Amino acid sequence: MPQRPYIPSGTLKTAVTYPSVAEAHSDEAVRRALELALLASLAGEIDGEDNWPQRLSRGEQQRLAIARAILDKPDWLFLDEATSALDEQLEAEIYGMLGEVLPNTTIVSIGHRSTLMALHQRYIEMTPGPDSVFEPLPRIGWEARHALGHEPHTALQRDHSP
Repeated sequence: MPQRPYIPSGTLKTAVTYPSVAEAHSDEAVRRALELALLASLAGEIDGEDNWPQRLSRGEQQRLAIARAILDKPDWLFLDEATSALDEQLEAEIYGMLGEVLPNTTIVSIGHRSTLMALHQRYIEMTPGPDSVFEPLPRIGWEARHALGHEPHTALQRDHSP
């Protein structure tokens, strides 16, 4: 899931269910996914047509993409800065909800926020190496890296597999 998800114009249900067809999910399932993604104010508008990419803030667009994941129930969910427009508290609520609603989904996040560390069980820090190819850093604690002034890209994994 990218930082800026694609959101088609048309009905809100079409935007939430993309790339599936709107009929692939019931109205109730779409409403519930919106509520879980903390977009309850939009749940009554699923049949409304609008220019959703223009109407929704970037944070709302990111939560709409989270609603898609809730509907799709993937085995793996890759989040590439996918919650960067959310404040840290809302981000933590979203990750907590995903853990409850998608218990069998492994979540892999790529981000820069140190607060993501607490939301995952494992992490790999990456830094640009020769020829701008990213390489994993030796494993020392996040706190030690931060104290040394490192600002690496971080790949995090939250494994909900049994």
